[in-house]
Amino acid sequence: WIDIDTTPTCCTMRIYNRLALLIALFASPADSFSGSYQRLSNVVANKHSFVMRLNPTSFQGTDFVITEYPRPALRRVPNKSISEFDDTFQAKTEEMLMIMYESKGVGLAAPQIGLSENVFVYNPSDSKNMERVVCNPKITKYSEEVIVEQEGCLSLRSDECAGQVARSKWIETEYQNELGQKVIRRLKDFEARVFQHEFDHLKGILCLDRFPPEDREAAQENINKLLGLYTDSDAAADPNEEEFNNMMPRPLSARYMPPLEEEEEEEQEQPVGKSGGFGGGGFGAGGGKKATKKKKETKKKVKARDGKRSDNPMFKNTGKTAFANRK
Repeated sequence: WIDIDTTPTCCTMRIYNRLALLIALFASPADSFSGSYQRLSNVVANKHSFVMRLNPTSFQGTDFVITEYPRPALRRVPNKSISEFDDTFQAKTEEMLMIMYESKGVGLAAPQIGLSENVFVYNPSDSKNMERVVCNPKITKYSEEVIVEQEGCLSLRSDECAGQVARSKWIETEYQNELGQKVIRRLKDFEARVFQHEFDHLKGILCLDRFPPEDREAAQENINKLLGLYTDSDAAADPNEEEFNNMMPRPLSARYMPPLEEEEEEEQEQPVGKSGGFGGGGFGAGGGKKATKKKKETKKKVKARDGKRSDNPMFKNTGKTAFANRK
């Protein structure tokens, strides 16, 4: 996950022109997601905006560099569990955090520096108090509500290689911290998204595997450039089939488009005062009836998309985008 500092709030993998939505995601027959379409508050929607950037070619104080697509380390599964939480391991996680910050990222998984180990680090805020080292993680529960946002990745480096990704609004997790202590946490919103993104890396999944077809097509030119830069014969372009089929939530089958909004005027009655007073027949004497006048208020009305507003027949009449398994 990566970032360019285009706003005062500087966190990695900033989501640019981000319109965060809670949507209904229809998954595989085994995993059915449902929910209502809602727009998140402006505070959530505008807090993290990001574009992708090129990676530094080296980092001071470490020999590790960012592993870029299609190097096989990004696709290799399973990764080795962390069993030793000694000084050597502590030093390694410190190097990972340093690389993450220098790359302007909010998260970094071991496969992204060429290590086949079951660990990632992240920090969803501007405070180092929120640094997390996550070892041997599990996601034990995914919310049915999902949020669709633009995502990119340090390992994909191109400004154009980003696309819509559906993530659960909240998740329940189990993992070990840098001391080997067991942690059980429920995460939500941006932190939940970062955790899910880095968790994917440990399963050999990249965010591009979750793009809808339209975004994958838009990014393909830059994906091809990365493929062309890697000259070894062991390039791993695709994820493990079993891990891909087990992804939660399921990828979007088409790019999500929010319903249209249009303004309409609505008349409401509002009190303008009392006839009668506190003394002469008012309070306690049956007087004091409120006089009213009608005031027009402008409200936004959600309007379903139809064929006149989109060339895609999926948006006709229903106002919803079809979601299904991408195989």
